[in-house]
Amino acid sequence: MLPQKVKESLLQSALVIFASDYGKKAVAESWNIRLKKQIKQIDQFKEFQNINLVTGGDTLTVDIDLDCSEANLLADHFLVPTGMEFGRESTPRSHRLYKVIDLTKKHTRQYFDFKGKEKSMLVEMRMNKHYTMCGGQYDNQEQVVWTKHVEPVEISYDVLHKQCSKLAVASVIQRKFANEGMRNEYWKLIIATLWYHKISEQDCEEIVTAVCTVADDDVNERLTRVKNIYAKDRTEQLLGLPTLVKEFNWSEDEIKDFKKLLLKITGRHLLPEFTNDFVGRIAYMMKQKKYYDLEDKEMYDGESIDIKYAKDFDGKYTPLKFWKLHKDRKVCVDFAYKPSDPNRFIYVKKKLMINVYEKNDLVPNPKADTDLFDAMVKLIFPHDDYREHFLNWYAYPVQYPGRKIRHALLLQSDEFQLGKGSLFDIHRDIIGHHNTNKIDLKEALDKSKGYLTNKQTVLIDEAKASGSWGEKNMFLNTLKTLITEGTAGVRQLYKDYVEQETITNYWINTNYRDAFPMPYNEVRYFVYFSEAKRNAELLKEFHKERLYGDLNGGVLAQLMDRDLSKFDPLGTAPETPYLQEMRKLADRPINDYIREQFAQGIKPFDRDVLSASELFNWLSDNVRQVRVSRIRDVSASLRDVGGIEKKSCPVRDIGKFVTLWVIRNHDKYKNMTAVEIGKKYVPFYTDLK
Repeated sequence: MLPQKVKESLLQSALVIFASDYGKKAVAESWNIRLKKQIKQIDQFKEFQNINLVTGGDTLTVDIDLDCSEANLLADHFLVPTGMEFGRESTPRSHRLYKVIDLTKKHTRQYFDFKGKEKSMLVEMRMNKHYTMCGGQYDNQEQVVWTKHVEPVEISYDVLHKQCSKLAVASVIQRKFANEGMRNEYWKLIIATLWYHKISEQDCEEIVTAVCTVADDDVNERLTRVKNIYAKDRTEQLLGLPTLVKEFNWSEDEIKDFKKLLLKITGRHLLPEFTNDFVGRIAYMMKQKKYYDLEDKEMYDGESIDIKYAKDFDGKYTPLKFWKLHKDRKVCVDFAYKPSDPNRFIYVKKKLMINVYEKNDLVPNPKADTDLFDAMVKLIFPHDDYREHFLNWYAYPVQYPGRKIRHALLLQSDEFQLGKGSLFDIHRDIIGHHNTNKIDLKEALDKSKGYLTNKQTVLIDEAKASGSWGEKNMFLNTLKTLITEGTAGVRQLYKDYVEQETITNYWINTNYRDAFPMPYNEVRYFVYFSEAKRNAELLKEFHKERLYGDLNGGVLAQLMDRDLSKFDPLGTAPETPYLQEMRKLADRPINDYIREQFAQGIKPFDRDVLSASELFNWLSDNVRQVRVSRIRDVSASLRDVGGIEKKSCPVRDIGKFVTLWVIRNHDKYKNMTAVEIGKKYVPFYTDLK
């Protein structure tokens, strides 16, 4: 019997299921009779009956039947994970259900077979006018078992068909796998065969990796062979399928079927020879409704593409007509920026995107002299611990492009043109100017935030928040969100507001110690005040070697070799005394006023103990230059001058649960109870009034 949760899932997914005779896999009845036995409610499931699922139709359901042991072993390397899996007790994951969103009536059944001594069927795609048994008992008395029973994943037909094609090719390679002593020769001929049949290098690597993993073979060694062969010019002659057939005794039927499977990966047998190169160069961008040419990295309309490539095609169809017929054509949703992914075409949330990241072409030079860089860093960061953290932060995007550091650098110096920006300049030279940017505060907060989509590191230069304390605080919170989150809200001109993925890291330079009103316990900013004085000669030599020498290559080699095992990019920033100093100095009028009055001992700050509520009323009535709207702001300012909070103190003529602040002579009051401190407190403003 099917488990209750499986029954519920089948019905909730609106799949068409019907009952048949128990213990018999084949259903001889007509479709009319089958559908009369359709199960639509939970109570229609009965004991001792087989349950069958109708594929295709309005449900768009496709069943991938893994018909051989090799396909079952290799499937996870090729088939995208889905929410519904079942099979026999001996092969519990041999059936996988998908929802093919572009399924048409022509899609009925696809076979991927390989005739030989063993079972010929490798993989089967069941679609329109077919069914698959998903519950009950097989003819050999094995039961149906389910391993997953949630929603089938959505996928396009072409993508699923290609995955099955690669799985079938890998299954053949696994089935015909050579003995230990002949494996090097076997792999050389197999990879050359894939190369000759214009299977892409990425697809070849995927097939080789999967087979090596299952066969416990050396993956790295075989991938090196792939790179060597795929680096060959197309004019070179390599040993391939003919030699493979002779040396490893393949039959004529096996040769024929293997070629069919190779052609199914790309559908090349239906199209002109140049089409495979063409589909690798052109992608259709759905959002822009234009074609993107990867050769010159420009967007064009269809007519321009046809004119450019017409000379490479013969026949009655235009280049884009062939492109549209090709199974490997790329229809992308949009562009993405993924430095951590080496692939040009990538999936982001199941959507095909073009990865526009371009790695910088700077070559590391471990022999180059980096003394000027080391001297500049040591000048700005004379403290060893802080200098080490800065260098770790500096090196992390170089070693791990595309990974986000969840705290920002905030560097301050009283000296203008000290060299903070110069350190960022060489960071840009290393990572690439196209992968970094310098912006100001206004651009950082602009709603379009274009830098979020295609930059690894951004410098916010000459930063000082202006305006009221509330406006500054809002800015700080906004910036903190950009620093810590993997997504951020973006609204480009004439477009709707969207949530945009971002891997951008933030570096802030300022000459102002009071640039930002840092909150208590802030953990997302590594704040450092540099006391260094400008060294004009060092700066001159530094930029000379950066622009005209090999300083950049030397620093790159140094950073790539740096040990980052103790650096936590997702952790909090190391706490520095400079953060607290910036918080105290930040332009918050109530803080400034209370700090100054306290330092001078001016009444009412000439006493040991104050009431926040009394002080709030006194400030509201007597200090016109400072607007106080909340008692909590007064409490925060008292804490800022070293005040210690004492709650629930009974004070005559004021209240039974008054919050008092001890602002001086703390030792005198530290062992007193709330009642004792309440008795000691002498109201100042209540008495005056």
